[in-house]
Amino acid sequence: MAKEKVSFEKRLERLKGIVEALERGELPLEESLALYKEGLALAGECGRQLESAKNEVKVAQDGLLKEFAALELLA
Repeated sequence: MAKEKVSFEKRLERLKGIVEALERGELPLEESLALYKEGLALAGECGRQLESAKNEVKVAQDGLLKEFAALELLA
C-alpha cells in the first residue's frame, strides 16, 4: 500500500495541535507519550521537506545567476 503524500502545511498544522495538547497537560501519560512520538516524527518530516525546498530554491537561483552572468558577457 502506497503512503499518502501529506503537505507540509497539514503536517505543520498537526504538529501545532500536538504541541497545544501537550502544553495543556491534561492527557494521560500513555497518550502524551504517543503524541510526543508523533510530534517528533512530524518535526523530522517537516525539516526534511524544508531542506528539500531550500535545495530546490538554491538550484533555481544558481541556474538563474549563471544565465544572468552569461547574458552580461554577451552585452
